[in-house]
Amino acid sequence: MSEVEEESYELIVAPEPIVKIANEIILNLTRKYSIGEIMKLIKDNSSKNVYVVVSKGNPEKVNLIVDHMEKFCYCCDDPLFIPVPRKFAVLEPDAAYFERTLKANIYLALMKASENELHR
Repeated sequence: MSEVEEESYELIVAPEPIVKIANEIILNLTRKYSIGEIMKLIKDNSSKNVYVVVSKGNPEKVNLIVDHMEKFCYCCDDPLFIPVPRKFAVLEPDAAYFERTLKANIYLALMKASENELHR
């Protein structure tokens, strides 16, 4: 197991390959979209689901999609469809908590968590 510590109170424990892929996805996502841009996308589409879409084998090609037609759902297989949490973007805007819950959803999806375990 590998540990990632981002803040003094935040510790993520996961197998090394998952940590590596998750960090690549997060890095590439935040290179493409700032946290503020992602939060604005969520706020502007608050009644729609927004997903991070990425392949485990190609984490540098990460995208965000807004599900206007309600045809997508959470998928922890390849490709990953990871729901972007809304709570800290719309209900209680807080960029730091939003970023943490987004990262947590990425780690959880890679660890094949059930949809109930994800942040919404």
